Amino acid sequence: MKKVFTALARHGAERPLEIAFREPDRSITWAALAREVGAQAAGLREAPAVLGIGFSGIDYVISDLAATLAGRRVVPVPSFFATAQVQHLLRDAKAEMLDRLPDPAAYPLPLDYAGGADRVIYTSGTTGQPKGVVLGDRQLEASIAGLAAALRPGSGDRYLSVLPQAQLLEQVCGIFLPILAGAETLICPEGLAALMGGDGAGLARAAEEFGPTITVLAPRQLALWVAALRQGWAKPPSSLRYVAVGGAPTSPALLAEARGLGLPVAEGYGLSEACSVVALTPSNAGSMRVIEGVSVRIDAGEIVISGPTVMQGYLHSDAVQGEWRTGDLGEIENGALRVLGRRDAMILRQSGRNIAPEWIEAAALADPLVPFAALVQVAGDRLVLVLAPAAAPDMQGLVTRLSALPFYARPEHVLMVDARLPGLIRPSGQMDRTHARELAAKREAEWISLRESPDERRLA
Repeated sequence: MKKVFTALARHGAERPLEIAFREPDRSITWAALAREVGAQAAGLREAPAVLGIGFSGIDYVISDLAATLAGRRVVPVPSFFATAQVQHLLRDAKAEMLDRLPDPAAYPLPLDYAGGADRVIYTSGTTGQPKGVVLGDRQLEASIAGLAAALRPGSGDRYLSVLPQAQLLEQVCGIFLPILAGAETLICPEGLAALMGGDGAGLARAAEEFGPTITVLAPRQLALWVAALRQGWAKPPSSLRYVAVGGAPTSPALLAEARGLGLPVAEGYGLSEACSVVALTPSNAGSMRVIEGVSVRIDAGEIVISGPTVMQGYLHSDAVQGEWRTGDLGEIENGALRVLGRRDAMILRQSGRNIAPEWIEAAALADPLVPFAALVQVAGDRLVLVLAPAAAPDMQGLVTRLSALPFYARPEHVLMVDARLPGLIRPSGQMDRTHARELAAKREAEWISLRESPDERRLA
């Protein structure tokens, strides 16, 4: 992180009046940002050692950097966590919530980072309570360096920030990398609204107006942006040179349509335990390549990571020594990494075929009217795709996307459910597959067939 603070100080001195970060009703220059971070850091010297940060926008940028500079442990608090999860997070990390920025100190701290601060990133968790991933200077510096080598950001870049800032990926890509490069960042609430259930019109229009060169999206945001472009609500910015999409598998059909509409989309793979990004597609075509400084091997089908980006460990657990087994299945061919899905989510059919449900779910989630989906296996070796749509989905489009999958992996039926059912949607925004399986088993009379004849089912 020392290079980030050194860069901030340099930009503040050499480009004092240029905009560093902006949001719809506010902006801050490089000089003002450098001054605010130093002043707030001085005000935090007597603060608790562990600080929960739940701000958004420019206030989040300032508070995260100031707490780091002051040597505090930073605990970003996701806005999408349930109240119980937030309470667990604060108790588990022994963190004091920073509910307001302190009054700026008369004598700001110099932006000469001494090192030693760390952060705890709480994963949303597939089951149970969120886990705290501890990351320090080693992990962050290695991740930033690897991404800088892959993306080659410069002062002429303009970053569109649309993911929650409490997510590690957005801290690295939307705060630290732009500061290191001296690139302007627009914090776009319309993009965040799209992720949390809105439409893509605001995101598409904000992108067209701002003219970004780089952005990082979730598949849901990409689906909504594509829908907005398809309907003519905005035009794709000609300035874009790289759009990374990750966090979950993305439908190949959606990627192809996005590229056809002018979005240079590339896929990425990563996890908090390896400081966010492990591999990226170098451009809007080709295969994912592991970023510089990270090593990946496949052991019994599982992706195993080593190198300086591997976390210190989970909070309250033993330190990680050497490699980290991700729980993700993958394969490497000619240096390219292909991620197949989660080991613990794999469906085994009676035919002996394995199915990674994430890829079938991605075909459903490519529809902007379907924010939640889960593929489940019920009695009789039947596959049911459980959808919680916001409105009537495009069933013909779904069938077309599913037709690109191997026949044995295609679901035989669809069940429509209400996303408001208690416990169905986890705080991370994903459908709980266990709950979805129970619903599918109980509501067989409501299934909608996706197969045209009995012969097709016997081929599964």
